[in-house]
Amino acid sequence: MSAARSIAGRLRESWMRLRLRACASVGRGVKLRGRVLVRGGGAVRLGDGVLLDGATAPIELHAGPGAELTVGSGTVLCAGTSIEAMRSVSIGARCRIGAFGKILDNAFHSVGDLFSRPASAPVEIGDGALLGPRCIVLPGARVQAGEVLRPGTVRKARGPR
Repeated sequence: MSAARSIAGRLRESWMRLRLRACASVGRGVKLRGRVLVRGGGAVRLGDGVLLDGATAPIELHAGPGAELTVGSGTVLCAGTSIEAMRSVSIGARCRIGAFGKILDNAFHSVGDLFSRPASAPVEIGDGALLGPRCIVLPGARVQAGEVLRPGTVRKARGPR
């Protein structure tokens, strides 16, 4: 019986790694439920014990060419989460990103000019942060370690860096 469980566990692990093959690195014990889309050609790094729960809506992880998207150990990304890195998005350990959360380091166009792309500004989310459902973290924003963002919160960058 334990040999069958061992084989089943290895098959599950192999299937998960195949589905996350576009990631630059995948830590041990990463769990995957449902659909997760990894795109963009940049480096997506998942720490140990990350849970990607796309069972009810797909999770999108996009790191553009030369960009880095890092998800720390023990972090949970809930259904419908979308993370867009054109330069750098860093999510700390033991965080929780609620359903349909959006994190992006570039606005992709300027107000009034759909054809110009503004500069990217790195996004940092500290260890143990909790982002409620439908939170949006905009370019250049920081979420402090242990901070809790209520559902629907929009976090903007705070002044010049």
